[in-house]
Parts: sequence; C-alpha cells; structure tokens
Amino acid sequence: MKTFNIKALFKLSGCVVEKILVEEVGVQVKMRADERYKPSCPDCGARLKEHRKGQIAVYDLPLAEKTAVWITLPVIQGRCRPCGCFITQRPPEVHPKRDATWRLMRRVATWASVCPASTVAAMFDISEATVRRYEMDILRTDLPEPLLDDLEVLLVDEKSVRKGHGYVTIVLNGRTGELLHMAEGKKKESLESFFSKLNDDQKRSIRAVCIDRNGAYRAVINEQVPHADVIHDRFHLIANLNAALDEVRRSEWHRAKEGGKRVIKGSRYLLTRGRENLDEQAKDRLIELVRLNERLSTAYILKEDFRWIYAAAQSAEEAIAKLSSWCEAAFSTGLAPLGRFARGLMRDLPAAAAFFKHRVTSGPIEAFNNQIARLIHRSCGITNLDYLFLKMRAQSLQRI
Repeated sequence: MKTFNIKALFKLSGCVVEKILVEEVGVQVKMRADERYKPSCPDCGARLKEHRKGQIAVYDLPLAEKTAVWITLPVIQGRCRPCGCFITQRPPEVHPKRDATWRLMRRVATWASVCPASTVAAMFDISEATVRRYEMDILRTDLPEPLLDDLEVLLVDEKSVRKGHGYVTIVLNGRTGELLHMAEGKKKESLESFFSKLNDDQKRSIRAVCIDRNGAYRAVINEQVPHADVIHDRFHLIANLNAALDEVRRSEWHRAKEGGKRVIKGSRYLLTRGRENLDEQAKDRLIELVRLNERLSTAYILKEDFRWIYAAAQSAEEAIAKLSSWCEAAFSTGLAPLGRFARGLMRDLPAAAAFFKHRVTSGPIEAFNNQIARLIHRSCGITNLDYLFLKMRAQSLQRI
C-alpha cells in the first residue's frame, strides 16, 4: 500500500513546505523559499535584484474536517533594472491581491453558482461579501470576452432589478442566447453604450433587432444600424392587444346592469387566453359571455383574428396586407381601446411584419429575464451590476 506525502498537497512555485501544524482551530502550513528558484520580471523576463523579503498568510482549501487552512509563505520584492520598477512576486497559485489561493477561490465560485452566498459562506467559514468577491474575481478571469463578430440578430429588452424603477438594458445574441451587454437604465444611453463597442464591420453584419415598442431603443437602432430590420415582438403586441381587450371588458362591466355584471365579472382570463388553453367549463362560460355582450364578442373575435394572422401568414408582404385589413376592421368597431392599438400598429406595420421575414421572437430574452429574477430573489437583492452581468453571462454561456 502506497503512502503519499501530505506535503504534496501544498505545492507552490518557488516554495518548499517546511512544517505542517494541525491544531483545533485548523491547519497551518509554513513554507520557506526554494533556493533553486530565481525570481524574474513577468514583463521582460530579466532577473530581479532582491530588494527585501516578507511573509504573507493565504487561505487555502479545507483539509478533512479542518475548515481553516492557512499557508504562510515568503514573498520577495525585487527591482527590475530594464523596466526600472519594483515587483513583489507571489507564487502563480496565489491570487495577486486576495489572501487566498486560486483553487480555493474557484471552489467557492463553483459552489456560489448553485447555492446562496450565505450557504457557501457557512461551508468555508468566510463572510458572504468574501464569497461574492471571490466569485467575481474568478468570473472576470475565466469568462471570455463577448463575441461581437458575425452578429446577425440582437434581442434587446429592459429588466427591473431593484425597487424604485431600477432598470437595466439587456442585449442578447438572438442566435446563440449569449449575453452581450448589460447597462443601467432603459434610455438611449443604455443601448448606445453597446453599439459603441462595435466597429463598422460588426455593425454591418447585424440584420435584425427584436425589441418591444420602446421608442428610445428604436431611435438608437435607426441611428446606429439603419440597414437592420426592427422587429416588434409578436408576444408584446398580443399582450398590448389583450390590455386593450381588458379595457373594453372593464368598460362593459361599468355599462352593464346587475345581471350583466355577474356574467362579465372574473372573465378577464377567459377573453385574453387562447381558446385552445381553456377547459370545457371555461369554453362554455366564454360562449355565454360573447353571446350576451356584442361589444365583447366583437373585441374577442378581433383578438383571435390577430393571433390567427401570426399563425397563418407566410411572408412579410402577406402579413402587412392582413394586418392592414385587421386595423380597418378594428377602426370600424368604434371601440376606442382597439382603435388606439390599431393606430399604433399601422404606424409600425413594417416592424410588426418583420417577424415573418426573420422568424425571431423575444422568447429567449424573456426566459433570460426570468433567470435574472430568480437570481435576484435567491441573492436577496443585487447591488453590484457588474457582478450580476458576470453571473448571468456565465449562465448564458452554459446553454450555448
């Protein structure tokens, strides 16, 4: 049976294990300088002339049941004559600024990606703030830079990340789902900061940008990539139409007499849901509702016609023709909420029909927003947006 030397667990470049002390509070590993190792400048490779020596203590991975493992090691400050500067050299296995080894920080970051910071802090006997710092350092070191070449489709949306209308603007690669950009706010500047990272060739490769009906984003896209098609997401459009339909429902409830109020009350989801998603009891109630109220019947039929256009149209040209006819029908009803929706739709008809050219929706970015919400809930809030960006970028890369 082979017996391995415990000293082999603590290999640091330029250092030799001198003593290992196992105590109640933890494990202390004392190291001395390896005389065979000659420090050199990391920039030019020249030999460093020793200026002074010192010692530091760094935190390492737990050993058995001992959570606290400290390594005491020598550090040398030397002067590089060609560069004309002083350099304090640590072993490459130790973080240059944190009092911890890289392997400990990576283990903490791995656990922090799947557990709350409080759980990881208790596991390694460190503070929650230290857990976040370690994870952020590892993500900054290990994550590749966003891939900005050969972009074809962008998905842009805003997401609330804190109370008091604290929003961020998010940009995803519409083909791969990679998180490319996150900036505070939902104004023009938030999206302009993304396009400022792109060169002319990278901008020319973009063929389409999918957004909701946010006017600020539309203005930036028209300015930065005027050749790209703007796509108004069909799910947002249907959500806007459902809001107009619900406005009609509320108006009809106020106009109705007592018996009619009972029929209309609680019918919001009967009207806004797709008929295919209703059970038999709900379908019967819906039939009764539209039979008794002509205005709601008209609004509901128009809503279903709108959904049918997005299911049946085969090209952007066909969609424009069908949507134009739909808008004329909406105007003819005399229902103000539907008229307002139709006017907005006519104004942005090419953007609404661009879906049929590119077949792109905001589904991936809406799912991504849900992941952000779960992360914020698990973390009991996020104050550092750089940390949020790194964590969410790591998640987006796992799915590619």
